[in-house]
Amino acid sequence: MTQERFAVATIARIAEPTHATLRVLTPQDHKMLKRCALPVIAMTTLLSGTPANAGDLSSLTRASSMRAQPDSRVEPAWFVDRADNSSMRLSVLSQTRYTLSNRESGFTPSDDTATIGFSQPRTQIAMEGNIVSSQFNYKLSFDFGDAELSRGRGNAPAVAGSTGSPMLLDAYAQYNFSGKRDGYYLKFGQFQSIVNTEEAVDSSMQLAIDRSLISELFGPGYTQGIALGRVLDNYAWEISINDGGRFIGKRESDNTAFNSGNESDLGVSGRFDWKIKGDWQQFSDFTSWRGSNEAAKVGAGFIYQFNGQTNPGINTPPFLAVTTDSGQYVTWTVDYQYENDGWNFFAAYTGMWVDFEFPGGTLGSLHNGLLAQGGWFISESSELYARAEVFWIDKDFRNGFGLPNGYIHRLLTVGVNKYLIPESHAAKLSADFSYAFDSLSVLSVGPDSMVLPDPGVTGFLGLTDEEFVFRMQLQLLF
Repeated sequence: MTQERFAVATIARIAEPTHATLRVLTPQDHKMLKRCALPVIAMTTLLSGTPANAGDLSSLTRASSMRAQPDSRVEPAWFVDRADNSSMRLSVLSQTRYTLSNRESGFTPSDDTATIGFSQPRTQIAMEGNIVSSQFNYKLSFDFGDAELSRGRGNAPAVAGSTGSPMLLDAYAQYNFSGKRDGYYLKFGQFQSIVNTEEAVDSSMQLAIDRSLISELFGPGYTQGIALGRVLDNYAWEISINDGGRFIGKRESDNTAFNSGNESDLGVSGRFDWKIKGDWQQFSDFTSWRGSNEAAKVGAGFIYQFNGQTNPGINTPPFLAVTTDSGQYVTWTVDYQYENDGWNFFAAYTGMWVDFEFPGGTLGSLHNGLLAQGGWFISESSELYARAEVFWIDKDFRNGFGLPNGYIHRLLTVGVNKYLIPESHAAKLSADFSYAFDSLSVLSVGPDSMVLPDPGVTGFLGLTDEEFVFRMQLQLLF
């Protein structure tokens, strides 16, 4: 059967009740069918062990923007089009992970040094598309896993994790003034902060199995608010007024009421990126396929937030067990990202100032982190990667808990990615090994591990002088 004679049924909504219409397949439909066929191809590849045909998947080249605007990733999904020019793109991200954590006996019982098991850190469903006009986009997503948001950390009691219950991730609309991916845009709702580049890059597009411990410790996470931004040929910026974000001692302000004590009175954040070479879409992940052009950018971001001035100051850091009256918190970062023919590099510095205010005085602490990572394709579908992290927890902050044995924390991660579908994150098998050279005990102080980033993400459990973590993961995006 020729392509000209091949027809597909699409759902079209008109003035009368919704019904299906038949139309001739267009070149855009052919691309869509290839993307929708990816899950079948991925499962066939897994079962047979035979790589997919790269020639049949040329349409998989992604065209996402650095700002992760809706409907920007050319990855597998299902599409629904309506007669009024509205559309919906439905996609699912599934990550199945095996984790082994082995710890030196420290504060833990002798039989608690090895912890192993499977988990489903992310099972996400996302809907995105246009609202009547191609200039007006939206995104709505949920996660049934516990790697995102504040499950496992935050103010006691911790948000329940691993229950299989859905949590709201994205719920925002965005208006593109120029009608395309560059130019001015206005975004409002709940969305991922882009202050931290690791967080701005989607969780399905990371280099390692998951984001770094530094990102989980310093990153603002999800917030609610409004953002104005602009993307041009060589630079992009975004400024946002929001409910603040995560910092040491407080969980993210995701999906909270306007008078919630868990969100800041006001947060102001910003991000600026200068593109030195390449295209913006190359920075929507950390991987650089073989044959890719050279790309480089440098950027910086910040978030300032305060609480206790207009909303009730009920923030009670579990490591202090004292309710603060108010507080001011600043996080800032500077980073550099480079990609070339089959290899990539990323480096970032992040700092955080936390100032808790009590009736009898204040408690301020300064924390810093450095990160460097890189990847290299040893074949068309196999990528080696390594990541080094160093962060400093404020010395006075640490010594206050009777833990004076150093305040520098060093971690190393090495691993490999196997892309089961060429040049696509749709089906990826990964394995990595991480080692903490220094004690992570200080990060576990408190009754609910709100300081130590969620072990469902990092694998590190803390409460020990040394720890290594081994992870394997199968990711499917369809």
